Amino acid sequence: LESAKSESLSAFGDTNVILERYLVDPRHIEVQVMIDTHGNGVYLHERDCSLQRRHQKIIEEAPASDLPDAIRKDLGAKAVMAAKAVDYENAGTVEFLLDTQSKDGEFFFCEMNTRLQVEHPITEMITKQDLVEWQLRIAAGQELPIKNQKDIPCIGHAFEARIYAENPAKNFMPQTGHVWYHNPPAQPNAGGTNVDVRVDTAIKTEQDITVHYDPMISKLIVHSADRPSALKKLISSLKQYQLAGVPSNIPFLVKCAEHPTFATLGAVNTGFLEHHAQDVKIDTHEETGSGQDRNLLESVASSALLLLLENRKGVEGTLFGAVEAGMKKSGSPWSNLSGSWRMGGENGRFCRTLILLDEEEEQTFTCLSNRDGSFDIIHQDMSISIDGFMDDDGKMSMMVNGTQHMSFQIASKEDKSDGTISVVGWATTDGGHDGANYTFNTTFRHPYPSSSLSTSGEAAAAGAAAGSRVKAPMPGKIVRLNVEKGDEVGVNDVLIVLEAMKMEHIISAPSAGQVVELKCSVGDIVDDGCILAVVQDLDVASEDVGDAA
Repeated sequence: LESAKSESLSAFGDTNVILERYLVDPRHIEVQVMIDTHGNGVYLHERDCSLQRRHQKIIEEAPASDLPDAIRKDLGAKAVMAAKAVDYENAGTVEFLLDTQSKDGEFFFCEMNTRLQVEHPITEMITKQDLVEWQLRIAAGQELPIKNQKDIPCIGHAFEARIYAENPAKNFMPQTGHVWYHNPPAQPNAGGTNVDVRVDTAIKTEQDITVHYDPMISKLIVHSADRPSALKKLISSLKQYQLAGVPSNIPFLVKCAEHPTFATLGAVNTGFLEHHAQDVKIDTHEETGSGQDRNLLESVASSALLLLLENRKGVEGTLFGAVEAGMKKSGSPWSNLSGSWRMGGENGRFCRTLILLDEEEEQTFTCLSNRDGSFDIIHQDMSISIDGFMDDDGKMSMMVNGTQHMSFQIASKEDKSDGTISVVGWATTDGGHDGANYTFNTTFRHPYPSSSLSTSGEAAAAGAAAGSRVKAPMPGKIVRLNVEKGDEVGVNDVLIVLEAMKMEHIISAPSAGQVVELKCSVGDIVDDGCILAVVQDLDVASEDVGDAA
């Protein structure tokens, strides 16, 4: 204490020291207040925002669960008192920390936000009041629509989940990219308080997520009669949220919402992620499962790609019927079904090899076409029989090994620039893989590559052999270059500084050597995985110089 006083006196000319109680794993409770210009003030109940990552809210709920009525009323009354004490008018949020170690339920003032919060929709859902309308009425000099605190309704329970363009498997790195498919579980931006699922978002299919804004791209709000049913609706809505083109935190949100602690009334506090980090951790293959489960989903993805390749979207029946119908639909390369089944029994079946591009290594799937239109998918000595039909809207129903019915919504995108086809699937509510791994996100090598694509692949391979490639760890903007081409660097020397989502990230040399290529400039906007520089071993670099001479 004396040391703190001395330092304070030296820096500020003041020896006063403020001591605050350290709270272990408190609950973060905030209260929505409304104050008009006529002296009326009410609170529209409270929200529990305890589930946080790096002090940023992830999932909020209203009202707070397992909160004694006396504490609930005391929080609300003190929130209004705090706002009136500073002559505040209009909408505000007073935030408190509730001591979970205290038997008396002590709580402490944290801060006041003089605005509506991101999570205000859950208050609208339980009160059936339009808070923006209240704001406008107050600004126009009108009295509060409801002036008596006892008349503020509290109906049911609501949750909000914040959906971010970030990669949980890569330490939640912010992501940018092209959203080529976006189909949320409710009509976007319909608003309203008399709905059970609501989506507030600014993105649409074929829009880009850029580095210039916060990575939050959507808010999913659900409401039901009580907390258990609202939580069930939150989980199912998250699993039905269909987004492709950029990684998102949806799998992470599902794990949090499905955790037993989250289901327990009043059990979530600000230490939730610290205590349950391993339980909710997302790995690289989370969207496609692990072991046999992953193999099943990747086989389903392979069969979906085969139906697309054979132009059998919207075509039912045996393979020969599908051939005739599919050939009539278009003259594109996708419709080349000729020879998918050949005379000669099992050995005469048409065989196609699909290459799934994995971050660790390429995976090979051998696909055999059957006379009835089904496929046998063989991978790592495991064979799975899939008999499926995909309608014109991408809804795929299938029978796996003749016993397991599955149903997925399929979206796909052909990228001619890098010779790949992405196939994404989400389990639908009328049947399917509705466990933890409810979706798959796969990218295959295009089965019909052009010569230009082959050339680019060879060039990439040559570049890899030439030295250590320095890649962008995330999408962002180049703000500083610390080296020039030809400079010698040591391992972990800072080469480039990348700015992404309001933060600077240092990119270091992976090895000692010479910078033989510098593929970016200050101000460039780069994608995740983009090659920024090549560092070559000094001996190799000197040999290249000698050869050139």
